[in-house]
Amino acid sequence: MQNIRIAVVQMNCRVGDTVGNIATIQRFVDDAVADRVDMICFPELSISGYNPGDASNPQAESIDGVSAQAIAEIGRRQGVTFMAGLLERDISGIVYNTQIVVNDQGVIGAYRKTHVATSEAGSWCQGSEMPVFVHPKARFGIEICFDSHFPEVSTILAQRGAEILFFPHASDMDETANEKQARWLRYMPARANDNTVYVAACNHVGENGAGRTFSGVSFICDARGCVVAEASNGTEEQMVVADLKATDLAEARSVSETFYRHFRRPEMYTNWMKSDPPQMDRI
Repeated sequence: MQNIRIAVVQMNCRVGDTVGNIATIQRFVDDAVADRVDMICFPELSISGYNPGDASNPQAESIDGVSAQAIAEIGRRQGVTFMAGLLERDISGIVYNTQIVVNDQGVIGAYRKTHVATSEAGSWCQGSEMPVFVHPKARFGIEICFDSHFPEVSTILAQRGAEILFFPHASDMDETANEKQARWLRYMPARANDNTVYVAACNHVGENGAGRTFSGVSFICDARGCVVAEASNGTEEQMVVADLKATDLAEARSVSETFYRHFRRPEMYTNWMKSDPPQMDRI
Protein backbone atom coordinates (compact mmCIF):
# COMPACT_ATOMS: atom_id res chain seq x y z
CA MET A 1 0.00 0.00 0.00
CA GLN A 2 1.02 3.61 -0.65
CA ASN A 3 -0.31 6.75 1.00
CA ILE A 4 -3.79 7.32 -0.39
CA ARG A 5 -6.61 9.84 0.01
CA ILE A 6 -10.07 8.26 -0.01
CA ALA A 7 -13.59 9.63 0.25
CA VAL A 8 -17.06 8.31 1.00
CA VAL A 9 -20.16 10.19 -0.08
CA GLN A 10 -23.35 10.56 1.94
CA MET A 11 -25.84 11.10 -0.89
CA ASN A 12 -29.54 11.63 -1.57
CA CYS A 13 -30.36 8.92 -4.13
CA ARG A 14 -33.77 9.25 -5.83
CA VAL A 15 -35.55 6.08 -6.87
CA GLY A 16 -35.62 5.73 -10.64
CA ASP A 17 -33.98 9.11 -11.26
CA THR A 18 -30.81 7.75 -12.78
CA VAL A 19 -30.09 10.96 -14.68
CA GLY A 20 -30.35 13.07 -11.53
CA ASN A 21 -28.36 10.59 -9.45
CA ILE A 22 -25.59 10.44 -12.04
CA ALA A 23 -25.47 14.23 -12.07
CA THR A 24 -24.98 14.17 -8.28
CA ILE A 25 -22.25 11.55 -8.64
CA GLN A 26 -20.60 13.72 -11.29
CA ARG A 27 -20.68 16.73 -8.94
CA PHE A 28 -19.05 14.85 -6.09
CA VAL A 29 -16.45 13.26 -8.37
CA ASP A 30 -15.54 16.74 -9.61
CA ASP A 31 -15.19 17.95 -6.01
CA ALA A 32 -13.10 14.90 -5.10
CA VAL A 33 -10.75 15.40 -8.04
CA ALA A 34 -10.30 19.05 -7.05
CA ASP A 35 -9.41 17.81 -3.55
CA ARG A 36 -6.89 15.28 -4.96
CA VAL A 37 -8.88 12.25 -3.80
CA ASP A 38 -7.67 8.90 -5.17
CA MET A 39 -10.76 6.75 -4.53
CA ILE A 40 -14.42 7.55 -3.85
CA CYS A 41 -17.23 5.29 -2.67
CA PHE A 42 -20.90 6.17 -3.26
CA PRO A 43 -23.78 4.41 -1.44
CA GLU A 44 -25.53 1.17 -2.29
CA LEU A 45 -27.77 1.57 -5.37
CA SER A 46 -26.72 5.20 -5.65
CA ILE A 47 -27.37 5.20 -9.41
CA SER A 48 -30.75 3.46 -9.31
CA GLY A 49 -32.15 4.35 -5.91
CA TYR A 50 -33.15 1.87 -3.21
CA ASN A 51 -36.70 0.48 -3.37
CA PRO A 52 -36.91 -3.25 -2.56
CA GLY A 53 -40.30 -4.82 -3.08
CA ASP A 54 -41.05 -2.90 -6.30
CA ALA A 55 -39.84 -4.76 -9.38
CA SER A 56 -40.74 -1.92 -11.76
CA ASN A 57 -39.15 1.09 -10.06
CA PRO A 58 -36.22 1.38 -10.38
CA GLN A 59 -35.68 -0.65 -13.52
CA ALA A 60 -32.72 -3.03 -13.50
CA GLU A 61 -30.07 -2.33 -16.16
CA SER A 62 -27.22 -4.27 -17.66
CA ILE A 63 -23.65 -3.65 -16.57
CA ASP A 64 -22.96 -2.12 -19.99
CA GLY A 65 -26.25 -0.23 -20.22
CA VAL A 66 -26.92 3.49 -20.49
CA SER A 67 -26.39 4.36 -16.83
CA ALA A 68 -23.22 2.31 -16.43
CA GLN A 69 -21.81 3.86 -19.61
CA ALA A 70 -22.55 7.36 -18.31
CA ILE A 71 -20.74 6.48 -15.08
CA ALA A 72 -17.86 4.99 -17.08
CA GLU A 73 -17.50 8.22 -19.03
CA ILE A 74 -17.13 10.17 -15.77
CA GLY A 75 -14.27 7.87 -14.81
CA ARG A 76 -12.57 8.18 -18.16
CA ARG A 77 -12.94 11.94 -18.18
CA GLN A 78 -11.78 12.55 -14.61
CA GLY A 79 -9.24 9.73 -14.33
CA VAL A 80 -10.25 8.76 -10.78
CA THR A 81 -11.36 5.45 -9.26
CA PHE A 82 -14.84 5.32 -7.74
CA MET A 83 -17.60 2.88 -6.83
CA ALA A 84 -21.34 3.40 -7.41
CA GLY A 85 -24.40 1.19 -6.89
CA LEU A 86 -26.48 -0.17 -9.78
CA LEU A 87 -29.53 -2.45 -9.85
CA GLU A 88 -28.11 -4.88 -12.40
CA ARG A 89 -29.88 -7.36 -14.68
CA ASP A 90 -27.39 -9.80 -16.13
CA ILE A 91 -27.59 -11.50 -19.52
CA SER A 92 -29.62 -14.39 -18.05
CA GLY A 93 -32.23 -12.03 -16.58
CA ILE A 94 -31.13 -12.39 -12.95
CA VAL A 95 -31.19 -9.16 -10.95
CA TYR A 96 -28.36 -8.24 -8.56
CA ASN A 97 -27.59 -5.40 -6.18
CA THR A 98 -24.23 -4.41 -7.66
CA GLN A 99 -21.44 -1.96 -6.90
CA ILE A 100 -19.57 -1.14 -10.08
CA VAL A 101 -15.93 -0.04 -10.01
CA VAL A 102 -14.82 2.67 -12.42
CA ASN A 103 -11.48 4.26 -13.28
CA ASP A 104 -9.87 6.03 -16.23
CA GLN A 105 -10.51 2.91 -18.33
CA GLY A 106 -14.27 2.95 -17.65
CA VAL A 107 -16.05 0.12 -15.79
CA ILE A 108 -13.32 -2.29 -14.71
CA GLY A 109 -15.16 -4.56 -12.26
CA ALA A 110 -18.19 -5.16 -10.08
CA TYR A 111 -19.22 -6.68 -6.78
CA ARG A 112 -22.66 -8.25 -6.29
CA LYS A 113 -24.14 -8.17 -2.79
CA THR A 114 -23.59 -11.62 -1.29
CA HIS A 115 -25.98 -11.45 1.70
CA VAL A 116 -29.55 -10.41 0.98
CA ALA A 117 -31.83 -9.44 3.87
CA THR A 118 -35.40 -10.73 4.18
CA SER A 119 -36.89 -7.44 3.02
CA GLU A 120 -34.83 -7.65 -0.20
CA ALA A 121 -35.13 -11.36 -0.95
CA GLY A 122 -37.75 -10.98 -3.69
CA SER A 123 -36.04 -8.04 -5.33
CA TRP A 124 -32.53 -9.29 -6.15
CA CYS A 125 -30.44 -12.43 -5.91
CA GLN A 126 -27.32 -13.08 -3.88
CA GLY A 127 -23.96 -12.82 -5.55
CA SER A 128 -21.34 -15.49 -4.93
CA GLU A 129 -17.98 -13.80 -5.59
CA MET A 130 -15.78 -11.72 -3.27
CA PRO A 131 -13.27 -9.97 -5.53
CA VAL A 132 -10.36 -7.82 -4.41
CA PHE A 133 -9.68 -4.85 -6.68
CA VAL A 134 -6.29 -3.28 -7.34
CA HIS A 135 -5.71 0.47 -7.35
CA PRO A 136 -2.15 1.70 -8.03
CA LYS A 137 -1.93 2.75 -4.38
CA ALA A 138 -3.95 0.08 -2.53
CA ARG A 139 -5.95 -3.13 -2.80
CA PHE A 140 -9.58 -2.93 -1.74
CA GLY A 141 -12.77 -4.92 -1.29
CA ILE A 142 -16.45 -4.02 -1.15
CA GLU A 143 -19.23 -5.19 1.18
CA ILE A 144 -22.73 -3.88 0.54
CA CYS A 145 -24.77 -2.97 3.64
CA PHE A 146 -26.05 -6.30 5.11
CA ASP A 147 -22.76 -7.97 4.13
CA SER A 148 -21.02 -6.03 6.89
CA HIS A 149 -22.76 -8.15 9.54
CA PHE A 150 -20.82 -11.25 8.49
CA PRO A 151 -17.23 -11.20 9.82
CA GLU A 152 -16.15 -13.97 7.47
CA VAL A 153 -16.54 -11.69 4.46
CA SER A 154 -14.14 -9.07 5.82
CA THR A 155 -11.63 -11.73 6.83
CA ILE A 156 -11.72 -13.42 3.43
CA LEU A 157 -11.20 -10.09 1.65
CA ALA A 158 -8.33 -9.21 4.00
CA GLN A 159 -6.76 -12.64 3.51
CA ARG A 160 -6.98 -12.06 -0.23
CA GLY A 161 -4.97 -8.89 0.14
CA ALA A 162 -7.50 -6.09 0.70
CA GLU A 163 -6.08 -3.17 2.67
CA ILE A 164 -9.27 -1.05 2.55
CA LEU A 165 -12.85 -2.29 2.88
CA PHE A 166 -15.64 -0.08 1.55
CA PHE A 167 -19.14 -0.50 3.03
CA PRO A 168 -21.76 1.29 0.86
CA HIS A 169 -25.18 1.29 2.54
CA ALA A 170 -28.85 2.04 1.97
CA SER A 171 -29.83 1.78 5.63
CA ASP A 172 -33.28 3.23 6.29
CA MET A 173 -34.12 1.58 9.61
CA ASP A 174 -36.33 3.62 11.95
CA GLU A 175 -33.50 5.28 13.87
CA THR A 176 -31.89 8.68 14.21
CA ALA A 177 -28.43 9.40 12.87
CA ASN A 178 -27.05 9.14 16.42
CA GLU A 179 -28.75 5.79 16.98
CA LYS A 180 -27.52 4.48 13.63
CA GLN A 181 -23.96 5.60 14.26
CA ALA A 182 -23.99 4.01 17.72
CA ARG A 183 -25.19 0.74 16.17
CA TRP A 184 -22.65 0.81 13.35
CA LEU A 185 -19.85 1.56 15.78
CA ARG A 186 -20.61 -1.68 17.61
CA TYR A 187 -19.35 -3.81 14.73
CA MET A 188 -17.78 -1.98 11.77
CA PRO A 189 -14.68 -0.86 13.70
CA ALA A 190 -14.28 -4.50 14.72
CA ARG A 191 -14.00 -5.46 11.04
CA ALA A 192 -11.07 -3.02 10.82
CA ASN A 193 -9.40 -4.00 14.09
CA ASP A 194 -9.73 -7.78 13.75
CA ASN A 195 -8.36 -7.79 10.19
CA THR A 196 -5.98 -4.79 10.43
CA VAL A 197 -7.53 -3.00 7.46
CA TYR A 198 -9.03 0.43 6.86
CA VAL A 199 -12.85 0.58 6.78
CA ALA A 200 -14.96 3.24 5.06
CA ALA A 201 -18.77 3.33 5.28
CA CYS A 202 -21.38 5.59 3.69
CA ASN A 203 -25.17 5.80 3.46
CA HIS A 204 -28.07 7.46 1.69
CA VAL A 205 -29.46 10.62 3.27
CA GLY A 206 -32.88 12.28 3.06
CA GLU A 207 -36.14 11.22 1.39
CA ASN A 208 -35.70 9.11 -1.74
CA GLY A 209 -38.93 9.79 -3.66
CA ALA A 210 -40.42 6.40 -2.80
CA GLY A 211 -41.41 6.95 0.82
CA ARG A 212 -38.10 6.03 2.43
CA THR A 213 -36.10 8.48 4.52
CA PHE A 214 -32.45 7.87 5.36
CA SER A 215 -30.58 9.29 8.34
CA GLY A 216 -27.13 9.38 6.82
CA VAL A 217 -24.05 8.31 8.82
CA SER A 218 -20.72 7.98 7.04
CA PHE A 219 -17.25 7.50 8.50
CA ILE A 220 -13.76 6.14 7.93
CA CYS A 221 -11.83 3.98 10.44
CA ASP A 222 -8.12 3.34 10.67
CA ALA A 223 -6.66 -0.18 10.84
CA ARG A 224 -7.15 -0.27 14.62
CA GLY A 225 -10.83 0.57 14.37
CA CYS A 226 -10.63 4.23 15.40
CA VAL A 227 -12.83 6.70 13.53
CA VAL A 228 -10.57 9.22 11.76
CA ALA A 229 -13.20 11.10 9.70
CA GLU A 230 -17.00 11.30 9.78
CA ALA A 231 -20.01 13.19 8.45
CA SER A 232 -21.05 16.18 10.52
CA ASN A 233 -24.77 15.32 10.49
CA GLY A 234 -27.39 12.91 9.18
CA THR A 235 -29.50 15.35 7.18
CA GLU A 236 -27.28 16.68 4.39
CA GLU A 237 -25.24 15.36 1.50
CA GLN A 238 -21.56 15.34 2.37
CA MET A 239 -18.23 13.97 1.24
CA VAL A 240 -16.02 12.57 3.99
CA VAL A 241 -12.30 12.54 3.17
CA ALA A 242 -9.37 10.87 4.95
CA ASP A 243 -5.68 10.44 4.23
CA LEU A 244 -4.62 6.84 4.83
CA LYS A 245 -0.90 6.37 5.47
CA ALA A 246 1.03 3.30 4.46
CA THR A 247 3.25 3.62 7.54
CA ASP A 248 0.21 3.52 9.85
CA LEU A 249 -0.99 0.27 8.29
CA ALA A 250 2.50 -1.25 8.40
CA GLU A 251 2.88 -0.23 12.05
CA ALA A 252 -0.49 -1.73 12.99
CA ARG A 253 0.50 -4.99 11.30
CA SER A 254 3.97 -5.05 12.82
CA VAL A 255 2.68 -5.76 16.34
CA SER A 256 2.38 -9.52 16.19
CA GLU A 257 0.01 -9.94 19.13
CA THR A 258 -2.57 -7.60 17.59
CA PHE A 259 -2.17 -8.68 13.97
CA TYR A 260 -4.80 -11.30 14.68
CA ARG A 261 -4.99 -12.82 11.20
CA HIS A 262 -1.45 -14.13 11.72
CA PHE A 263 -2.86 -16.49 14.37
CA ARG A 264 -5.87 -17.79 12.42
CA ARG A 265 -6.37 -21.57 12.27
CA PRO A 266 -8.65 -22.09 9.24
CA GLU A 267 -8.03 -25.84 9.08
CA MET A 268 -9.47 -26.17 12.59
CA TYR A 269 -12.49 -24.02 11.78
CA THR A 270 -13.21 -26.17 8.72
CA ASN A 271 -13.12 -29.33 10.82
CA TRP A 272 -15.47 -27.77 13.36
CA MET A 273 -17.94 -26.87 10.63
CA LYS A 274 -17.91 -30.43 9.29
CA SER A 275 -18.21 -32.22 12.64
CA ASP A 276 -21.35 -32.81 14.67
CA PRO A 277 -21.75 -30.59 17.74
CA PRO A 278 -20.55 -32.23 20.96
CA GLN A 279 -23.16 -33.79 23.22
CA MET A 280 -23.74 -31.87 26.41
CA ASP A 281 -23.89 -33.76 29.68
CA ARG A 282 -27.10 -33.33 31.62
CA ILE A 283 -26.77 -31.75 35.03
